[in-house]
Amino acid sequence: MKAVRLSSPRRGFSLIELLMVISISGILIAVATTQIGRQLSRDRVLRAATMVQGGLVEASQLAVRRRTPMRVVLSGAAVQVRQRAGDTLLRQWRFDAASDVQATLVFTPSSGITIFPNGRADTALAIVLTSATGRATVTRSATGVVRRQ
Repeated sequence: MKAVRLSSPRRGFSLIELLMVISISGILIAVATTQIGRQLSRDRVLRAATMVQGGLVEASQLAVRRRTPMRVVLSGAAVQVRQRAGDTLLRQWRFDAASDVQATLVFTPSSGITIFPNGRADTALAIVLTSATGRATVTRSATGVVRRQ
């Protein structure tokens, strides 16, 4: 008598198995994409804060080298370093849609500060940078200490 084979060995995957793998992969990709987007937004704010921090240090150096007071002001979505006498624009960093680094900036005091050739300023400055998911603060004391938080 011949042995009867009830089923043949399976080769490949069933449609349900393929759909489950595709569904799970889609969920994992969606979660990863969301997290990556948030991290990119946080990184943009931190990069903008680093640029502002460097800009404040550069403004102090310009005041010392040129032996003249410098103004650091917020103009629209740009941080500007201007020579106080004559209001000449020396440096500018943009943080709007046209730039690589996007953030909303708020100066306290809103009028900006004057940095004197000795490195001191007329007042302390706090700059808050925000985006959809990130926030950073850059401060400059009246004595010239610049910090990023």
